[in-house]
Amino acid sequence: MPSVGDFYRCPEGHKAKIVWISEDKKLIAVKCPQRHFSKVVKVTNHERPALSSRRHRTKEREVYVRDLVFLIRI
Repeated sequence: MPSVGDFYRCPEGHKAKIVWISEDKKLIAVKCPQRHFSKVVKVTNHERPALSSRRHRTKEREVYVRDLVFLIRI
């Protein structure tokens, strides 16, 4: 049976640390130190200064998060 502080694999296969276990021992939370994809955001592209400030073109940028916590059913 796993305990808090042990290592477990996150859903993407990285080595993660168990930080929480439910009372019925069916659910655990693991904290992974690797980068995980979070979302796509639109940011202003300032390469074309000829446009007015409200009409800048936007481009998409992927955002990654470290130390993400996953809930895993065991």
